[in-house]
Amino acid sequence: MNKISTKKETQELAITIYNGGFGAVKEKRRIDLEQGDTHLLYGDVAQLIETDSLIVEGINVVEFNYDFDLVNKEKLLMKYIDKEVFIRSRETGERKSCRLLSVDVTGRCVLEDNNSKEIYLDSQDEIILPTLPSGLIVSPALVWKILGNSESEVSVSYLSKGFNWKANYVVELKETFLNVIGWAEINNQSGMTYENAKVKLIAGDVNRVNEEMGLMEVRHFKMDSTLGGQAQEKTFFDYHMYTLNNLTTIKDNQTKQVNILSGENIPYNQYYKLDLYDDSAEIMVEFENEVESGLGIPMPKGRIKLYKEDVADNSLEFIGEDEIDHTPKGETITLSIGKAFDVTFEYDEIDRKKIKGFEHFKYRCKVSNHKMEAIKVHFEPNIWGSWEMVSSTHEFNKKSSRKLEYIIDIEADGEEVIEFEYKIDMRTELIIK
Repeated sequence: MNKISTKKETQELAITIYNGGFGAVKEKRRIDLEQGDTHLLYGDVAQLIETDSLIVEGINVVEFNYDFDLVNKEKLLMKYIDKEVFIRSRETGERKSCRLLSVDVTGRCVLEDNNSKEIYLDSQDEIILPTLPSGLIVSPALVWKILGNSESEVSVSYLSKGFNWKANYVVELKETFLNVIGWAEINNQSGMTYENAKVKLIAGDVNRVNEEMGLMEVRHFKMDSTLGGQAQEKTFFDYHMYTLNNLTTIKDNQTKQVNILSGENIPYNQYYKLDLYDDSAEIMVEFENEVESGLGIPMPKGRIKLYKEDVADNSLEFIGEDEIDHTPKGETITLSIGKAFDVTFEYDEIDRKKIKGFEHFKYRCKVSNHKMEAIKVHFEPNIWGSWEMVSSTHEFNKKSSRKLEYIIDIEADGEEVIEFEYKIDMRTELIIK
């Protein structure tokens, strides 16, 4: 016997969406099946389904096909070549019986009048087909061959391409603290609409073969501390999972935005980092992803937009953006949001000499602050070779074997000059055995 199942029979529907452009669809349907062999057309599945990922519980499937030969004008007409169709005059409404002789890729037809045997070329009259031809369906479907007794509750799971989600964040900078709100932007191009679904979002880089990742951008920036995030976060395997609190409908070719986290009154540091390869100073914003700081939530990778209030008219103005990678709680988030206009510097090698097998290098960096308030500057010069510091005008941190870090406070409309000299051992050691 033959049986058709549609989404009207769905009792539970859940979708798990991954960063990498795919998702997992899980649903339960109540299907009235009889004993014996059955061909079940399981309709309303994703058009981009990965058929090798299919898991079916509740019935004994011994064979299945994926049919996606969907209805369109050209396919309908091709099915009726050399068969009876009807044309109806758009002016008089007169209906005639014809035989369809041919159809081209644009849908233009050649017809023969079954009574007069006249040939109609590219008729402008309306073409009427008697029925939907066999083999054509209005939506993608799985066709299963089922053997033996079957339960009526069927669980189906599969992966599908065409899903994607990306986190986007909006930050409002205050004088000493910031507020942040995080949005999950969900994109569905799987070829199917999912109504009243339980939605989960997986943050993490799940290994896939030949997968492409999408990139979307959120535009909301209104801060609302009452939201508190419309998703529950937890660790899942080596990833993080965000489960939306409420059932939601995701239409085909739709982008949906859901608030997943928010934090208020988060302390931050602003400083200027000298870019020695670009002769400019980068504006840096840094804060801790900790509960004590007002956040402490694993943050999926995404784009962060920053705004600051113009006190003259109380409007939020965009001041820059950056991207973060997946960031666990307890980590520092550092953002580079633009180039400073009023912070300039000059960095030069001012001396080089050789003394007793050592080569000495001396550098000077003059930083000028033209702003009306004091600033903090990070200066990170690179050093090569086996080196030893000879002298330095300021204290420094050794970040690595090849990088120093100077952190300097500069007064309003002031300047600071940093000089350091190091030497590299150029001697050759000769070992005689």
